[in-house]
Amino acid sequence: MTSPKRVRLCSLADLSRGRQTIDLGEDAVLVLVDRGTIHVLDAHCPHQYAPLHSGPIEAGVLVCPHHGWRFRLSDGVSPDTPCIRIRKWPSFIEDGAVWTEIA
Repeated sequence: MTSPKRVRLCSLADLSRGRQTIDLGEDAVLVLVDRGTIHVLDAHCPHQYAPLHSGPIEAGVLVCPHHGWRFRLSDGVSPDTPCIRIRKWPSFIEDGAVWTEIA
């Protein structure tokens, strides 16, 4: 079993200008701040792979701007259909940057 690889996503200063979509090769993540908490989630909706970057946040729920699918920021699960989800990535702050871990 290999240890997770730490990956720097963006600086905290980058987030002051808005959300960031980061390409990780096979995956892309959306880094955003809501109510002072940083969230790292899959960058695309599972429905037609629509980008979530411009989706509004309503009461802690990210809404897909294309077809309205909704995902809780806390865990990536749809509050409407719990079997549908996007991945909530682990994240941490270190040296003024947002990081995640990739298995």
